[in-house]
Amino acid sequence: MRLEILRQTSIAGQPARVGDVVEVDARDARLLIGSGKAKLAPAAVPEVQPLAEDPKPIKCKPRTRRSKIHGTP
Repeated sequence: MRLEILRQTSIAGQPARVGDVVEVDARDARLLIGSGKAKLAPAAVPEVQPLAEDPKPIKCKPRTRRSKIHGTP
């Protein structure tokens, strides 16, 4: 059965993180669904399309330091 993980857990000794879609046997599926750690996954998961271009990096202004003033005359 295909399951979508709702809470981090381990399945057969392997970590399963939130949002992962995993294939497990019926026994493990009943246990995970019953404990609220997974739900049935949709039949077809849409594939993520890669970006056409790399996003441009955000340019940040350099930080300016305050001058240290020790007391006022």
